[in-house]
Order: sequence, then structure tokens, then C-alpha cells
Amino acid sequence: MQDPATNQFFRIGWLEFELLSRWHLGDPAALLQATAAETLLQPEQAELEELYAFLLHHQLLDVRHPDYTRALLARHRQARPGVMHWLLHHYLFFRVPLLRPAAWLGLLAPALGWVYTRATAVTVAGLTLLGLVLTARQWDAFAASFVDTLTPAGLLGYLAALAVTKSLHELGHAVTATRYGLRVAHMGVAFVVMWPMLYTDTGESWRLSDHRQRLRIASAGIVTELALAGLALLAWNFTAEGSVRQGLFFLATTAWVMTLALNASPFIRFDGYFILSDVLDEPNLRERAAALARASLRRRLLGWDEPDPEPLPRGRRRALVAFAVVTWLYRLVVFVGIAVAVYLLFFKLLGILLFIVEIAWFVVLPMWRELRIWLARRAAIPRRRLGGAAAGVALLLTIGLLPLPWRVHAPGWARPAQAQTLYSPMPARIVALPQAGPVRAGRPVFTLEQPEVAYKAALATTSADALAARIRGLSGTLDGEAQRDVLQRLWAQNLAEAAAQQDEAARLVLAAPFDGQVLDLDPALAPGVWVSPGQALAVVVSGSRWQAEVFVTQDDLSRLRAGAAVRFFPDGGGQPLNGQVVAVDQSRMITLPHPVLASRHGGPIAVLPGDRALMVRDTLYRLRIRLDAPPGPPRLLRGRAVIEGQPRSWLLHTLKPALLVAVRELGF
Repeated sequence: MQDPATNQFFRIGWLEFELLSRWHLGDPAALLQATAAETLLQPEQAELEELYAFLLHHQLLDVRHPDYTRALLARHRQARPGVMHWLLHHYLFFRVPLLRPAAWLGLLAPALGWVYTRATAVTVAGLTLLGLVLTARQWDAFAASFVDTLTPAGLLGYLAALAVTKSLHELGHAVTATRYGLRVAHMGVAFVVMWPMLYTDTGESWRLSDHRQRLRIASAGIVTELALAGLALLAWNFTAEGSVRQGLFFLATTAWVMTLALNASPFIRFDGYFILSDVLDEPNLRERAAALARASLRRRLLGWDEPDPEPLPRGRRRALVAFAVVTWLYRLVVFVGIAVAVYLLFFKLLGILLFIVEIAWFVVLPMWRELRIWLARRAAIPRRRLGGAAAGVALLLTIGLLPLPWRVHAPGWARPAQAQTLYSPMPARIVALPQAGPVRAGRPVFTLEQPEVAYKAALATTSADALAARIRGLSGTLDGEAQRDVLQRLWAQNLAEAAAQQDEAARLVLAAPFDGQVLDLDPALAPGVWVSPGQALAVVVSGSRWQAEVFVTQDDLSRLRAGAAVRFFPDGGGQPLNGQVVAVDQSRMITLPHPVLASRHGGPIAVLPGDRALMVRDTLYRLRIRLDAPPGPPRLLRGRAVIEGQPRSWLLHTLKPALLVAVRELGF
């Protein structure tokens, strides 16, 4: 049944349909007699009275009696919201109709009939699959495009793509509803806690008796977005770099993410909810599931003999109860997130007020309604249930207050404790270089030459020899003695210059600082190749002692102390390495010590985009760990460490940050 005044729909059963079909008879006895005579039903007076009460309650009867009219007016005045209630409701949610599209949808729907054919569906699915395959082959470029869009201009691009995809999304709903002969009254923008969202009024879809048709209307928006994303993804693979390719990237990613993360969720009243409702053919799915869950909760928790609000098979009833519980948890997280967002969007005083309103309206008020029923019927709760509940609460508090062992998981890397990277002290040319393998302490690894150093050394030596010869040839006269003093000073200067240049030449022989192995030898090096001072030539490592460096958050830092036991698990498998913490940094890490840890190279630690210095994005602190035994040949091992933290009360640890934030934010 449809009530055109309120645009509400009511699903009725066979008995109600037969009774309403003969409602024109007027006389209750005649109505019951005619229904029994003309159908297989045998309605009773009580069933007719129940139907009459239902119709009367929902104002579905044309009753022209002064008493009924006065009762309706009184009920209307009583239900009229106050000023604060009206403001609260319209702040949380209100609609702004922008279009009355019925006329032009009637022209557009037939023209788009080809979109609803099987050939179109198969073609779009095939093109989307091709786009996914091609993108997988150049996934690095696709991921790099996402990093490049993390800019103010990229944000504007995402917003523009969101406007396009959501407009087509709503158009998909509207055209599909029109194809089934329904009237789309209006389209516009709905504001949910001041956040704008496009909407299409497809309420008349309940006029369709076939739930599969309602399913097609509900899923039309998601199907439209997925088709757009698939085609945009395929076009992205065949488009050259530029603004067009970036726009296609925006369309592809926005449609995929918003569809899967928001619209497809069945736990809030978006498309996913209505799709699930139509798949199960369960109108008012959330309300009915919540009623079943409340009855189940009262039976299991309070021990009441609470009947189910409707008879259902056991499997269907359990599924609906589980759906209701997950929906409650999901909505709790969403509404708390909305409350935090509202708090951050406004100045402090208004933000705190709106935060309290959000939590009270969406979280506290629904709980209080149920608790009032529990309090009103508390006498029906068995005493053993009350004792069990008290014992359970006491047990939870005890567990929450006890200092329990705590383990901290931290990403990092392990390497030999002795490792020396070899660099040239100046621009030089390679004379001799090693092979990767073992080397003894003090043995030359690289022999380099610098022609300018050799030239200066030879020049200074030659000058010193010439000056020495001149000094030997001087006579013992007064004039000769004066020249001898000048020449000896010049001779000493040239000897010092020659020695300095020989020292520079000696620095060009790079020796091993300890016994170990030569690793990471640059394959481009060869005799005669020039190298720069900042160029790493090779690494000499000693595998006798190993250490690890792991990185923890500020919250985990307070749980860790030197001497704590550690197990390091290398990536890719292998035996875990035991060790202990030897040092804990008290200042945050600014840059990563090695690129292997950075997220852009597949590592576990996020770095700022576009930064060559590998600046760490989050607040992390470094722990140095001494490993008990080497794992094998010297190499770099990326992995995760499990560190034994100090015992801590879970309850106090959870409440303390919340109280600190509350005290901080309440200070004006």
C-alpha cells in the first residue's frame, strides 16, 4: 500500500489484502462473511480489529468524525518538534532539491536503452578486465601517479572527479527507475552533518512488487561508477603523460575507492544497504534486524522470556542478529569519527558543543532508550543473572587494572655491527680494485691516483733538490750566507709541500679497517675510471657481530628499556634472531638510515613524497639491538622485531591518553 500524502509504503499479507479488497462493504460482519465465502481464509473479528487499529494509527482511513479529527490535531501538535529539536535534526541532515527531472528523464531513458543490453554489459566487463591486466603490468607507474597527486592541485582534481562520478551515479539511479515506470520526484544535494552528498528520490521503487527490479535500481549507481572506473582505467593505459591522463587517473581511483569504501557498505543506509535488503527481500532490514537483536540480547543477557518480534527460520534469524550487531559497531565507529570531524571543523567552544551533541544523539541516546526498558523491568531479571553480571564486571575491571605483559612490534633492519663504506677522499682515478670476497685488516682494497697530486709532489721534490744543490754551491762570504738563509727556507717549504702531497697520495690507497668481506662493489668500476668523493665504492663488513635497528612510536617508547629481550623476524622467512635492546634514542628520527626501509622502495616506513633525503613522515624513535648470533653471510636483512615491553594496565593505558586530551582541549 502507498500513502501518497506521506509517500510511505506498507507491505501487507494475503489476509489484509482480501479484507481491504472488500472494505467497501462497510459492515464488519458482512466483510468477514464475504472474505470467508469467496476465499480459503477464515478471518476472525480480532484480526479485523487489529487491521483497523493499524490503519487508524497510520492515518490510512478516511474517518470524518469530529472526535477523530480532534484526536489527529492533538497528536499532530504533540508530535511537532520544538525549536531546538528542529534545529538539531536539520543540522544533522537536510535536503536541498535542485531538479525536478521527471520530464527530461522520460526522454532520456528510451535513448539510453542500449546501455541496459547484455552486449553492453559484456563489452564493458571485458574492457575493464583488459584495463586491470594492463595496469597490473605497469603498477609502479600507476602507484607513482597516486603519490604525485598528493598536492593541493591533486585534491582539487579528486574533488572534480568526485563531482563527475557522483553525478553519473545518481543519474544511473534516476534513469533505471524511469525505465520501470516510476516517477523521480526530485534530485538535489543532501547535507549529512554539513557534508554535501548528491541524492535521487527513488522512494517510489517500493511500488514494484518484484524485488529484483528494486535491486537493479539500487545497484544502478554502483554499476555506473564501476563501469566509469573500468573505462577510465583502460583509457589511462593508452594516454600520454599530461592533464588528460591525470584526469583519467582521478576518475578511475575516485570511482573505485568511493564505491567500495562507502556506497557498497551495507551497514549504513547507502546503496549497499538497499542492495542487501533487495537481495534478501527483507524490507526495513535494519529496523527488523535491530528488533531481533534486542530481543536476543534481553534473553541471553538478562534472562527474560522475550519473544522474537516476528517468526523466522533459525538460520535467517541468526544472520539478521549478526547483521544488527555489526551494524551497531560500524555506526558507533562512524558516528564517533563524525563527532571528531565536527569538533575539528569549528572553533573550540562550538566544536566541543557539537561533539557532545553528536555523541549524545547518535551514541548515548539509543543506549539510554534500551537501558530505560531494562530499568523499568529490572524486577524480572533473575538474581543469578545479576550476580553473574556483577562478577563479570568485576572480572573485566580486574583484568583491565592488572599490569599484563606487553609486546611491542616494530619494523627495522639487521646488519653486521662492523660495516665501513669506502669513499674516495677526492676526485681520483682507479688504478686497482678488489674482487668481492674476504679481506684482511690493513690490506689495500682500492688503489687510486690523482695526477694533480702526483704532479705537485714531483714538482715540490724537484724544486727541493735544485735548492739543495744551490745551497751546497754557495761560498762562505757574507752575501753567500744571506742567500743560504733564504734558500734554506724555500728548501724547507718545498720539502713540506712534497711530504703533504705524498700524504695525499697515501690517502688514495683505501685499506680494510678490519678483517671482513668486501660487498656491494659497484659493477661500473674498472681501472682508469674516475670516481667522485661522494660515490660509494664498496662496503667492508665483518660478520662476527650483528646488530639491529628498529623504530617504534612515541606511545611504545615509554614501555621499552635497555636490556629488554628481542626477537627479530627477517622478511621472507628464516629463523628468528634473538637479542636485547642496548640503546633507546630519546629524540625522534628525522631521516631513514637506509633506502631499504622506505615505503617507496617497498619498506615498512612511510616517507614524505618527493623528498630525496628520505624524511620520515611519522614520529618514530630508534632502538639499537645487539643480536646474539649472526644469521649467516653478511648482508642487510629487513624485518620486524618483537620486543618485551614493561607490564602495563590495559585500562589505565587506554584512559590516560583520553583524559590528557580532554584536559588539554577543555583548556581555554
